[in-house]
Amino acid sequence: MTLKKTKFETIDGIRSTFAAHNFSNEDLYELVNPNLGIITGFSDLMTQIEVLRNMNLGQTPPALGINERTDES
Repeated sequence: MTLKKTKFETIDGIRSTFAAHNFSNEDLYELVNPNLGIITGFSDLMTQIEVLRNMNLGQTPPALGINERTDES
């Protein structure tokens, strides 16, 4: 499945939904077309979520080599 390119109007609709938070147009344009390299663009994020959605996570082995941190380490 190919996702549609994110449009400013889509992100602007999210701003209306979360009206308690003040997002500038510059903030929203950075989500649509990231130029600063600091955050993932909304389109990239949606693509990554779509990849995960299509994976059979029940067949994915657990992460190996991850150890619980203790006060000694």
